Amino acid sequence: MRTPVHLPTGGNSWDLLSKWFREEHDYEWMKLHRSSRAIQPLCRALLGIMSIIFGLTALVKLVGPDAPPTTFGKYLGAIVVVSCFVIAGYWFTRPFPGRRGLIAFAIFADIGLAGAVLMVTDRDSATFGCITFAVSGTYATLFVSAKWLLSHVAWATGVSIVVFVLAFTEGTVDHSTLLARALVLFAAVTLLPVFSHLTWRMMYRDARESDQDPLTGLLNRRGLDAAVSDLFDQARDNAWCLAFIVVDIDKFKAVNDAYGHAEGDLVIRRTANRLSAHLGQRAVIGRVGGEEYLAVISGPADLITTLTEGIVQSISDHPDQIRTTVSVGVAIMPTESKAWTGGTSAISVGSNVADSMMYQAKAAGGNGFRTTNI
Repeated sequence: MRTPVHLPTGGNSWDLLSKWFREEHDYEWMKLHRSSRAIQPLCRALLGIMSIIFGLTALVKLVGPDAPPTTFGKYLGAIVVVSCFVIAGYWFTRPFPGRRGLIAFAIFADIGLAGAVLMVTDRDSATFGCITFAVSGTYATLFVSAKWLLSHVAWATGVSIVVFVLAFTEGTVDHSTLLARALVLFAAVTLLPVFSHLTWRMMYRDARESDQDPLTGLLNRRGLDAAVSDLFDQARDNAWCLAFIVVDIDKFKAVNDAYGHAEGDLVIRRTANRLSAHLGQRAVIGRVGGEEYLAVISGPADLITTLTEGIVQSISDHPDQIRTTVSVGVAIMPTESKAWTGGTSAISVGSNVADSMMYQAKAAGGNGFRTTNI
């Protein structure tokens, strides 16, 4: 599990910008987050339409009176037109892309727009056309990291400066008009994307952290409910088994009484880290009580058996200064289980049964494992 970068609640603006610049970007949020899935088709359609509009605009420029004067420019314009329509087809027919696809589209858009405004012989139209960088800036605000956004801003600003300098030196556009356009462009192309991205990332972070347990970084009850529902759908679609796992630290009150709550918190974090490392990326894991965790994992039956049977050892078999053991309860829902027909209500059943198994392990003396099928 990637450790989130937390922005400080206080501090100065430089600290805020520094943290924003270094923060890892979640390129998969549009594909993986349940709340964003409904707008995927709309985003893909909008980006496809934008690609078509760019292609049509390039086509009009290619055959219009201010077409590129050189053969190379005409070939380049034709390549841009064809590329725009091909990419539009991808947006309409392919799944929402990941990191590489999103960055590649941002680069394509910036290079294409730069070529379009630099090849226009009418400098008045070229300076006005620079405002289209605000469109690619909006895309960058939503879908790429702060580093890539700043790369876009630097590129768009640099190309715009070149276009305005050419217009100024040729003297075909009134200087006061150029100045007014430059000021508007600076706000729309340079300042607005940075401010929007910073604001958007802060809101996104706050929303994401509201799903996390602040002590361990695991999901809390709210985040766990949504994530488990997604995992349930994924397991059903792939005909995988599903396992509900409840882990409880044995005699945790004695740890707090003997060593204090600070050391107790370290034990809670240590257990969370070892559970996450053992179950890996297939699992959804949350802290659901003071010293209790709920994990749900999907996959083939043999993999689930291997992982669940190794939990006690992976957490407790270490030469820790404060040694602790765990009681583990597991409820496995095989692919042929009738519980699948109950839909997501099976999640509550599986969690409750796993909890009951955990208490059986604890009643047997702890440091043990109990499992059943549902």
